[in-house]
Amino acid sequence: DGGKGQLSAAMQAFHQFEQQPPLVISIAKKEELLYTTTSDKPIKLGRTNEGLKLVQAIRDEAHRFAQHYHHFLRNKKLLGDQND
Repeated sequence: DGGKGQLSAAMQAFHQFEQQPPLVISIAKKEELLYTTTSDKPIKLGRTNEGLKLVQAIRDEAHRFAQHYHHFLRNKKLLGDQND
């Protein structure tokens, strides 16, 4: 998620840990353009394209998960660890 900048950051992380990355793609929000490591130009799919819908669903789930985890950590910090 985040377009070309996020794609570059992800690739740097793979290289930092000396890992061979899988096919990595990112999606730019507003225009819903797809960026890949295999092309310098973004890919624009039609709004009804099933591939685009899949990538959007993955992005939305990643956001949902990250927000949930952030709230969990915030509440844990505010309320203290109940296991202490």
